[in-house]
Amino acid sequence: MLFGPKKLPRIPGDLVSYIQIETEAIKDYNDKQMISSYCLSKLKTVEWYIDLLRHGSEKYIVPHRREELEYIRDQLRACHREIMAVKIKKTNSSPYPKGYEG
Repeated sequence: MLFGPKKLPRIPGDLVSYIQIETEAIKDYNDKQMISSYCLSKLKTVEWYIDLLRHGSEKYIVPHRREELEYIRDQLRACHREIMAVKIKKTNSSPYPKGYEG
């Protein structure tokens, strides 16, 4: 490589806390989908970092130990289960009063 291996960005220490707080604030399906997608994207990044360490990549420098990443991965999986378990209360989305819908 011309310039050496690329150092990857650190996974923020407050990532799991942020996702847990956002999970508690879910109000509708859009909120649920947004935080689920965010959680899964971070999970994918963590799993990629683990694979890089497992295979001893010379192209990238991972700024975490494998044990750290496995712990974060397990927490993110638990967060995603919690996100998917959130029940959304159905609301009347009709702009008309009851009895005048039609």
